[in-house]
Amino acid sequence: MKAFKQAQEAISRIDDPTEINELFEALQLRRTFLGRQTLRQLAVGDTVSYNGRNGHTKGRVVKINRKYVIVDTPEGKWRVPATMLTKEEAYA
Repeated sequence: MKAFKQAQEAISRIDDPTEINELFEALQLRRTFLGRQTLRQLAVGDTVSYNGRNGHTKGRVVKINRKYVIVDTPEGKWRVPATMLTKEEAYA
C-alpha cells in the first residue's frame, strides 16, 4: 500500500498533459499484461470469482476469449474481463 500512496503523490505532481497521456498508456499496458497473465492461468472448468454488479460471484469458466472469459454462475452466463477474475479452489 505504501507504493500506491507514493504513486498517487507522484501523479498529483504531474503538470504536463503529455506525461499524463504517457502514464495512461503505461497503465493500459499494465492492465493488459495482468489480464493476459490471468488468462494463462485459467482453463475451461476452473472455478473463479469476481466482484460485479450483483456483488461477489462465483462460477465456472465456460470459454476463454482474448480479453474476456465466459463464466457460468447461478444467475446465468456472464462475459467477464480477465482482470476482474480470481481463481478459486472449489465451486460452492
